[in-house]
Amino acid sequence: MMKRAIVLLLILMLATGCWNRKELDEISIATAIGIDKKGDNYSISVQLLNTDEITSTKGGNQRMPVVTLQLSSGNTIFESFRKLTTSSPRKILSSHLRILVIGEDVAKEGIANVLDLLSRDHELRSDFNILLARNATANDILQVLTPLEKIPANKLYSSLISSEKNWGVTTNVDLHQLIYDLVDAGKDPVLSSIHIKGDSLKAKSRENLSSVLPPATLEYKGLGVFHRDHFVGWLTDRESKGYNYAINNIKSTVIALPCQQSKGLMSIELMSSRSKLKVKFVDNQPRVFINLRAEANIGEVACELDLNSTKTIQAIEEQLNEEIKGTILDSVAKAKSYKSDIFGFGAAIHRANYKQWHLMKDNWDQTFAHLPVEVTVQSKIRRTGSVVESFIDKME
Repeated sequence: MMKRAIVLLLILMLATGCWNRKELDEISIATAIGIDKKGDNYSISVQLLNTDEITSTKGGNQRMPVVTLQLSSGNTIFESFRKLTTSSPRKILSSHLRILVIGEDVAKEGIANVLDLLSRDHELRSDFNILLARNATANDILQVLTPLEKIPANKLYSSLISSEKNWGVTTNVDLHQLIYDLVDAGKDPVLSSIHIKGDSLKAKSRENLSSVLPPATLEYKGLGVFHRDHFVGWLTDRESKGYNYAINNIKSTVIALPCQQSKGLMSIELMSSRSKLKVKFVDNQPRVFINLRAEANIGEVACELDLNSTKTIQAIEEQLNEEIKGTILDSVAKAKSYKSDIFGFGAAIHRANYKQWHLMKDNWDQTFAHLPVEVTVQSKIRRTGSVVESFIDKME
């Protein structure tokens, strides 16, 4: 019995630890990857952590928190990735990837090859966010240094989540979601776009970290629309918000409305919204109905309004209903102009009537462009604020 215990103890001692572990000084951790196209070659950029700078507690260190490597000689994406080893002194570890930025040139030619490579990589998790570079290359985006976050990829991630939750113009798309939208015949993908606001040259220097007013920042700006795997155009911020209304992806946002009886604006804070999409067939032709219910508070009033009046509140609710309805319809109209069913109307028709969908799916692009869509909105103002009458009126 004693011999068995000793043998078991020796086995446990030999089995401890990870068999394929790597020390921190043997690897480079990739937090973001950018993919561009230059002529016939792919250009791959990788944002790597400078772990010595990130973990340093000493002041005055002049080293950058991240470094971006770029290689542009690969005929295929996989070849370009492998050639990055000629620029990195360490093995690149991609299992901690947070952000993938796709250049517009790559998106226009089609992103299927990019996603095929990424889905095959056993080191990659599928929960990283995918963005579309706007008015800049993916490499330019990855070189911007961010003052509030040492790691730019973390800034991109946190800003994306915050913007989606509090403003409603962006949408969080990971690898699984993007592939799912591509293989679904009744749904086209969208991606949040990121651009450089300000001086793109100074964005890459330490001046962008040391200035009170940074020369450049990374900013999200509307959604990029795809038809199958090809990028076809942009949505404005308003149209992007309309898209999120329609697919039930608005958690909270702010809507500015003109005051009806006097000059000025009021701001309505949407606290919650819930939209439902239904399909009905009339003479074997589909019609889409979007119904949205919302609850809101009055956040700001810069005009004369009697918020004690029930009629005033009802008038604001009706005005809010029309604004949200118009936002959704504007988004639908833009998507129809691209012949891109980003809302998943085709998927809804498929669920409602498989036989009818089977008859129209091969010509869905044209059918979608002329599909009748009706929107109804019912909103409720819950709170008007602790001050009913604005002090601005008394000042005047």
